[in-house]
Amino acid sequence: MFASRFRLLQSSGGGTIDGTDAAQREAWLRAVYRNDSLLTDFDADDVPTSSCSAPSVVAIMLEALQVAEGQTVLEIGTGTGWNAALLAKRLRSDAITSVDINPTHVAQARERLTLLGLTPTLAVADGYLCYEQRAPYDRLIATASAREIPPAWLGQLRPGGVILIDIRGSFAGNLARLTVTADQSAHGRFLPESVSFMPLRSPEQPCRSFSELGGLTGRVAGARGESRTTNLDPGIFRQPAFAFFAQLTLSGALNAPVAFEDGPSFFCVIHPDSQAWARVELGTGTDYPVTQGGERRLWDELEAAHALWQRLDQPSPEDFTITIGINGQQVVSLAQADRTWHLPL
Repeated sequence: MFASRFRLLQSSGGGTIDGTDAAQREAWLRAVYRNDSLLTDFDADDVPTSSCSAPSVVAIMLEALQVAEGQTVLEIGTGTGWNAALLAKRLRSDAITSVDINPTHVAQARERLTLLGLTPTLAVADGYLCYEQRAPYDRLIATASAREIPPAWLGQLRPGGVILIDIRGSFAGNLARLTVTADQSAHGRFLPESVSFMPLRSPEQPCRSFSELGGLTGRVAGARGESRTTNLDPGIFRQPAFAFFAQLTLSGALNAPVAFEDGPSFFCVIHPDSQAWARVELGTGTDYPVTQGGERRLWDELEAAHALWQRLDQPSPEDFTITIGINGQQVVSLAQADRTWHLPL
């Protein structure tokens, strides 16, 4: 009932399924009982903005949250209302608050929850700013990703309260769990479990549109710059541990493949804030032509990051800790490293 109509991921065949159509009922049942995310809403560029998470992801998140009787929970990202329903059944309706920036999501979720006899507090609100009206909370669970812990969250949790969120840049990130202290600092770590959520939609965390990203990569694909060769295979970004380390190193950077019909294919890395970029031509053997431009040499930085990652024994996300000081700085640390990194990713 929480996803009557949805679009399948491309890896699951794509296509839209409407469970209210009797002719599609069997396909709907097969889809909802698979361990896949179901895409439920899209923006003007047809980019997914909301989904019904895969059952395994929901289980990972709720287990990591470690709720107990008597606690209150704030969910950032109501979506379909499924997660709020599970939390309300585990605790009680009046212990759960769920917010979403999309009024339609909130209204539809309220209808679904009411049919089940569940009455958690649902509100249209910017989750980046938390929800002070029902604070303080014992647990905060975000079903959307952010590049850092939104500062407002720390002040709305009780001492000992837990934040669970997918901290994610444009191409990598990981689930993190932090405990808040009485002085509104926090400490935690990235978890072994892997999830990947859509970005939290908020004016405080603007996301570049699909057309804007296309314009950036299009310009980089044809730009002139300094050229050389590299033996760092862009395919290394398919390795999650290095992709995470690279995102730490190149905070704010994004990457994208670019292919021309009957022409070359490129792997592009772009840092929009500094106007720096790097373009690697693919399919040229083990030495790849790389061209760089702007204020920084991004591929040089990536090569240095890869060398450091190897010297540090190829750490995975769960090897890193996060500390948020009373000054608000969000620092990522690794025990065997003589340096630190900073959020946002």
